[in-house]
Amino acid sequence: MGLSKSLKLRIAELSSKDMKNLLKMVFEDKVSYLDIKKKFDFTLGEIEKILLKELGEKRFKRWKIRQERRSTHKGRLVKRTGAIKNVNL
Repeated sequence: MGLSKSLKLRIAELSSKDMKNLLKMVFEDKVSYLDIKKKFDFTLGEIEKILLKELGEKRFKRWKIRQERRSTHKGRLVKRTGAIKNVNL
């Protein structure tokens, strides 16, 4: 799961402050992925690739398990036929 050239360029355009803000938003339970997409224009898959690069494999896996087990009302991105939907559980 490597980074494409276009994704690398988009990441390089982010300031260190923006990267920290992106990571903070991803870890906060109250911020939906749609909010992150609106602010940074990254898809869920791109966010996961960025996290894997920034956190390392072990920490990324722990984050992913936490996301899958979480039972909060955070809006989630659901990929269905290429559409992005905000689903409140």
